Amino acid sequence: MTKAILVAQFLRARARWRLDSAGASARHVARSVVSLLDAAGYADGLPDDDPRITALDAAGCFTAGAFDPGPEGRDIVRNWQLADEASAGPEELLAQLARAASHDGPAAHLASLAGSAAQAITVPRQAGPADEPVRR
Repeated sequence: MTKAILVAQFLRARARWRLDSAGASARHVARSVVSLLDAAGYADGLPDDDPRITALDAAGCFTAGAFDPGPEGRDIVRNWQLADEASAGPEELLAQLARAASHDGPAAHLASLAGSAAQAITVPRQAGPADEPVRR
């Protein structure tokens, strides 16, 4: 399965989620769903060497046969076209996802977690039985 198809599957799943979620007005939901489905159809036809797909790949967005755009990318998709008027097309959505993933994609997020975990978990060395002097 191509990476572009994985992006399209993700966008279709998010469109279904948006359709089933409460909160936004019906008009805004409809615009968001149609825009996400339009972006999915657009992504479906892209080659894997498209610059946006390669940027998402370089950011680590494709793992275990699935697409994950990272925390910022998920926010972009979650709020895509929920405004009063449409402001961008599918090309811009993919460009925004690629930009977000380059600094906040799964690879960057995992690296930051690993870096903070290495700093946060420091256990001072305590003397153990082998370190105590033997008294005779």
